[in-house]
Amino acid sequence: MWTKFNKHSLFFNWHKNLISRNPPTQYHIASIERTLDRSRLLSKRVSSNGITFDTTRHFSTSATFYRTQANSNRESGYADRRARNFQFPEELSPLQALAMLHRKEWDDSMLKEQLLQFQRNGNIRKQCGEVGIPPSVFKLAVQDFVVAVEKGELPKCGNEVLKEAFEESGVVRVRKLLLSSFLEYAQSNVKKYMSDEQVELFLSIRNISDLRFPADWYAKARQMNRKVILHVGPTNSGKTYNALRRLESAENGLYCGPLRLLAHEIYERMNAKGIPCNLVTGEERREIPGQVRLVSSTVEMANTKKALDVAVIDEIQMIGDFERGWAWTQALLGLQAHEIHLCGDPSVIPLVKELCENVNDELEIKEYKRLSPLVVSNRSLDNNFRHIRRGDAVVTFSRYQIFAVKRMIEKDTGLQCAVVYGGLPPETRSLQAKLFNDPNSGYDVIVASDAIGMGLNLNVKRIVFETVKKFDGKNYRYLTPSQVKQIAGRAGRFGTAHEVGEVTAMDDGDLQYVTRALDAAVTNIDFAGLQPNAEMVELFAHQLPENISFSQLLQKFEDLAQIDGQYFLCNFRDLKIIADRIQSVEMSIADRYAFVTSPVNTRDELVMAYLTKFAEMYGKKEACHLESLVRLPEQPPTTPEVLQDLESAHRVIMLYLWLSYRFPDVFVSVENAIETKARCESLIHDSLQTIQFFRKRTKFSRSKMRHMEEVALRSSTDYGHAKRKGLHKAERRERHRRVDGQQLYTA
Repeated sequence: MWTKFNKHSLFFNWHKNLISRNPPTQYHIASIERTLDRSRLLSKRVSSNGITFDTTRHFSTSATFYRTQANSNRESGYADRRARNFQFPEELSPLQALAMLHRKEWDDSMLKEQLLQFQRNGNIRKQCGEVGIPPSVFKLAVQDFVVAVEKGELPKCGNEVLKEAFEESGVVRVRKLLLSSFLEYAQSNVKKYMSDEQVELFLSIRNISDLRFPADWYAKARQMNRKVILHVGPTNSGKTYNALRRLESAENGLYCGPLRLLAHEIYERMNAKGIPCNLVTGEERREIPGQVRLVSSTVEMANTKKALDVAVIDEIQMIGDFERGWAWTQALLGLQAHEIHLCGDPSVIPLVKELCENVNDELEIKEYKRLSPLVVSNRSLDNNFRHIRRGDAVVTFSRYQIFAVKRMIEKDTGLQCAVVYGGLPPETRSLQAKLFNDPNSGYDVIVASDAIGMGLNLNVKRIVFETVKKFDGKNYRYLTPSQVKQIAGRAGRFGTAHEVGEVTAMDDGDLQYVTRALDAAVTNIDFAGLQPNAEMVELFAHQLPENISFSQLLQKFEDLAQIDGQYFLCNFRDLKIIADRIQSVEMSIADRYAFVTSPVNTRDELVMAYLTKFAEMYGKKEACHLESLVRLPEQPPTTPEVLQDLESAHRVIMLYLWLSYRFPDVFVSVENAIETKARCESLIHDSLQTIQFFRKRTKFSRSKMRHMEEVALRSSTDYGHAKRKGLHKAERRERHRRVDGQQLYTA
């Protein structure tokens, strides 16, 4: 039995006590020998059958090791015979042998090794030099720092803290922790090592990157006596409804939603009730004539400089989102509202309590139960689409699968399907949802991705999981319990013909996983996201060498940022990718930061190309006319590739509109962009009924599926950063009882 155990795709045979790839040929063994001969090993070595292993670090596999030249040999069994030459020493257990190549355990020797590597790391020395610690000072300070860590004098990077960091994220996390701790150590002992001039430079950089007290960024909010009402409960529990009722009666107020779709919905709902409401999103502004009491906006656009009576912040659990969590933190800490209503799930309760205590805000918690019952079917659909019926929402992942499932359902049942997935424009998603909700439209089923879980009001009788596995860009993984609950909760709707919601799956195994996920305990969100504003980045840039690139500047801010235990720094990955693309364009730091924080999918190469073009035109201060850059087809797409290009074109148009509100002197074709946007959405909507795919199923071994299940069920949340272990107990499991042979879940 060969078991894959590390990132180099090596395999360990527990029965034969062998390590291998295919298993290995003699060619592989010779390659490993050459690799090890070239390696500079720092500690004790163990030899077996002419192969030398390092006992403290795994060897680096070379390109020659990856060349597999003996497929025919492997098929003939030659490789199995040769594998016997590649054995570990008999005195080593399999676990010890495995550790020789890829250490998993943290101990005192690992601590010493990491400290030694940190002390000798030229890149660390260079980074410290760029923030005001010269090499001569670094040499003295790091020696004292290493001694202090070994003696346990620095709690923030003690042995247990480093061990936990290593177990969670490996040596990369350990090195980041050591760097931040070293900078803190140098700051507290700065006069011991530096001259007055060096001290001034170093402390100025440290102070600019100090994010430990984000509440102090909003002085006017701190001067107010604010009351925070936290509405928590499952999907379809009425928590947001009650918060919005309070907003309707406010003298003036603000709604902050996670999606443009939700901001649009609240804007339309309020105006339909005769309550004047403006719309503010990154890409759109709609102002009602006359005196307007309310504003509906996306959370990133929340105005923290205006005094308010009432504010509503929706989906507050996204405060822990690794990409966008900073916007919820900004709204919660910064809004100048006498009354702030937060809506979300119970996982956020402990964190909100802490944040409110820190700023002396009054907190009231209102917990809600689901208004209508949700039952889990006691059997799957046996992978037969003929069992799909009117009112079903079939959930799958990837554009390909969505259209393939749509084709199968329409072929097997004669029922017409609406389609919703994340790549569609919000307006198209909303239109598809309206078609599904309209009993006279002819659209009886909706096929959707996890985009169904947020921002759409759907009259769904039953949720059917076509799969519970999703490709995350690198690997297939199971949906986390919070994702399953969010999607399953869309079944049933209080006050409609489908009050009792039902959940099932196409496959028996998937249905079992859905049942386990719905019954999983709530795991708390422990951290709130932060992101520096343009002023902080500008001040930071003035302290660094002029020849540094903007992506390097962001990386240094990320490395040096001082964060309090309740917060984390949101991911700079996409920001750095955009920064590299527009590095050659001349513009100010503030303008460059605006471009790198624009809402762009960096995996969409077409959008990235247009972003670069927009930046170049802005750098030259040329008027940018969208009609000269984007031309749409005359007819709806009939192939998946053209549809995907059209979706990218829509993203380009939205990017243009976003930039037009920040740089109106350059991006001048706003009216044309709005018209082009509407035409693009119409073409996309028309094409959804003609494009077809064929269904694919990805197969996994039983052991692989069990492992994926356990990883998913242990996952704390879709939004969170690293989990703070042992700080909060998990919430009680959802209560359940049997009703007519089905599992009934209540909040």
